Amino acid sequence: MNWIEKASLRQRLAVPLIAFIFSLFIIIQGYNYVNTYQVQQTNLIDRIKVLSNGVSVNLQAALLFDDEITASEVLHAFSADKEILQALLLKSDGRLFAEYRKDGLVAKAPNRTLQLEIAKNGYALGEDAIYILIPIFLDNEVIAKIRLIVSKEGLNETRLSAMRVAFSLFGLIIIFSYIFIAKIQQWVITPVVNLNDAMQGIILRGEFDQRPDVGTSDELGDLTLSFNKMADKLEERQKQLNFVLDKVEQERDFGKQIITAVQHGLFAINKKNGQILLSNDASKKLFPEKLDDEFSDVFLLDIINAQEEGKLKEIITQCQEVDDLLIQTKQDSTLQITTRVLPNKEQLLFSIMDVTEVIQNRTQQKLAANVLKNSQDGVLIFDSLGNLTLMNPAFTEMFGYELNDLISLSMTQLFDGKHLTTSTNLFAKSIERFGQWHGEVLEKDKNGVELPLYIKASKIKDDEQNDQNSYIFIFSNLSDAKERDRLYYLAHHDTLTGLPNRSKFYKSANQTIEKNKLTTGQFGLCYLDLDGFKLVNDTYGHDAGDEVLRVVAKRLENAVRKGDLACRLAGDEFVLFIEPVQDKTQLAELSSRVIESIQKPIAYKGITLSVGVSIGVTIAYYNEEKDIDYVLKESDQAMYEAKLSGKGQYIFYEV
Repeated sequence: MNWIEKASLRQRLAVPLIAFIFSLFIIIQGYNYVNTYQVQQTNLIDRIKVLSNGVSVNLQAALLFDDEITASEVLHAFSADKEILQALLLKSDGRLFAEYRKDGLVAKAPNRTLQLEIAKNGYALGEDAIYILIPIFLDNEVIAKIRLIVSKEGLNETRLSAMRVAFSLFGLIIIFSYIFIAKIQQWVITPVVNLNDAMQGIILRGEFDQRPDVGTSDELGDLTLSFNKMADKLEERQKQLNFVLDKVEQERDFGKQIITAVQHGLFAINKKNGQILLSNDASKKLFPEKLDDEFSDVFLLDIINAQEEGKLKEIITQCQEVDDLLIQTKQDSTLQITTRVLPNKEQLLFSIMDVTEVIQNRTQQKLAANVLKNSQDGVLIFDSLGNLTLMNPAFTEMFGYELNDLISLSMTQLFDGKHLTTSTNLFAKSIERFGQWHGEVLEKDKNGVELPLYIKASKIKDDEQNDQNSYIFIFSNLSDAKERDRLYYLAHHDTLTGLPNRSKFYKSANQTIEKNKLTTGQFGLCYLDLDGFKLVNDTYGHDAGDEVLRVVAKRLENAVRKGDLACRLAGDEFVLFIEPVQDKTQLAELSSRVIESIQKPIAYKGITLSVGVSIGVTIAYYNEEKDIDYVLKESDQAMYEAKLSGKGQYIFYEV
C-alpha cells in the first residue's frame, strides 16, 4: 500500500470511497443477476415439466394402440407454451414415434456432451436452447420418452433486463461519485492546494503575491485566514530585509567589479600559515590547474612553487610590504609580487603578475638588436611614410654611408639613382602587390665601387594598426658567394665543353647507385670514343679539334634526357650515364641517334669537318653491387670491340 502514502489528498479521499461503492455495487448486482437468472431458469424447467407430465398421460393410450396420428395431435398441446420449439416422442427402443415443431422450425439437436448431461440430470443447457428429457411411465415402466427443445429467449431477455438495470444503477453511481468528488474538491482539496501553493511560493521562491481565498467558514477557512495574515507580516519583513540586502549587494558588487577589473592575481592570505582566504578571477587564470572556487587547505607557497621559498615565507610570516619583487618559480616562470598589509593585521594582500613573457620579449628584443647589429647583411628599415628608422653597422661597412648621411632621405629619395642606383620602379609594384621583392643587382658604394648584391625587400604589417606598415631591405654581398660558385663549377666541369668532368661523373653516378641499391631497377652506361678526331687535329689544328669537341658535347646534351648525364672524361672520350633504363632497346635507340647526330657535318671557318663515334654499351642493376669503375671498364671493353668491328657502331657488353 505504498502508493497510498505517495498519493495526493484527493486520491486518498476519493479512491477508497469510490472503490468501496463500486465493490458493493458489483457484489449486490452480481448476486441479484445470478439469483434472478437461476430462479427464472428453474421456473421455466418446472413449468415445462408440469406441462410435459400432463401431455405424457394423454400419450399413454396412443402409445398402447400405436396410434401415431393421435400422438402427434397430443404433442401439439406443447404449442400452448411459446418457449417450446420442438417435442420428439421416442419409443423405448429409440425410434421416433411422433413429433411437434413450432411453426415447422427445425431445432438444433444436442451434441454428445449435452446428451450425456441430459441422461444424467434429465435436462441440459445449450448455447441457444434448453434440452429436457421427460420419461412416460406405464405400470412403473418407461414405455417412451419426450425430448423437448426449449428456447432460451426468455432467459436471455431476463439476463439483458438485469444488465440494463445494472448499467442504469452504474450510471447513477458514476454521477453520484462525480458529484461527491467535485464537492470534496471544492470543500477540502482546493482550499488545501491553494494554501500549499501559497506556502511553496514563500518557501521555495520567496514570492508573497499569492493569497488563497477564504471560501468556507469551517476550520479550513480559519486556517487560510490565519495564513494570509502571517504572509502579510512576512512580506513586509521581507521587503525591509531585501532593501538592506540590496544595499549590501550593491556595495559588494562595486567592490567585486573593482577586484575583477584588476588584471593582476589578488590573494588575501592568512599570515599565520599562508592559507588563501580569497582570490579574484585573474588569480584562477594565473594558476588554472591549482585553484578552483574552494580554498580549503590551499596555501600560497604551494601554488607559487618558488625556487627561493624562504624569501616568500619570510614576507608572509612577518607581514612585509614589498614592491615589484621578482620571484622565479620551479616551472621557469617569473612572477612580479607586491604585498600590502590589510587592516585586519592578520591578513596580507598579494598582487601577483606573470611577467615571464614580458621579460622574454625584452630579452628577444635585445637579442634581435644584437643580431641586427652583428649581421653580415646590411639592413634598412623604413616606416609607413618612407622615413628611415634603422640602419645597421653592416650597411655602413658595405656602402660607406653613416646614419646621419641618409636619415633625412625618404625611401624614394634614397633609391633615386644618385645614392643607390637601384630604382624604386624595380620593386615598388611587387612590394605593393605581393608584399615582397628580391633579386640580384649590381650596386655602387659611396666611393663608386661596384658591388654584386642580393636585395630582399618586404612589407611588414602591424597586427594592431593595419594601416601602419614598415618596409625592410636586406642587402647581401654576393662577391664571396659568386667566387665560391665559380670555383665549384671549375672543379666539376670541363672548361672546354662545359660538360661535367670525370670527378662530377664519378660523384653523381655513385650517389645514384647508392640511393637505388635496394631497388630492382637498372641503369645504362655508354662509353663513346670519336672516330677520325686525330685526323682533324693533325690536318686542321687543335683549334678545329676544340670546335669539334664543343659541337659534339652540345649534340650529346641534346640527345639525352634531362635527368641523364653526359660527361667528358678526357680527350675525345665521352660517357653517357642513363638512369633508369627499361631494356636494351632503349639504349640501342639512343646509341643510334647519337651516332647519326655526331656524324653530321661540322662547319668551321669555311670548311666542313666530320667525325664519327664508336660506342660501348652496358646495362647493370642497382642491386648488383657493381661500382662505377667496374661498369665503366665493361663499357670501355665493349667500345674497343666496336672500334675493332669497323667503327661507327655500338656494341653491348656481353659476359
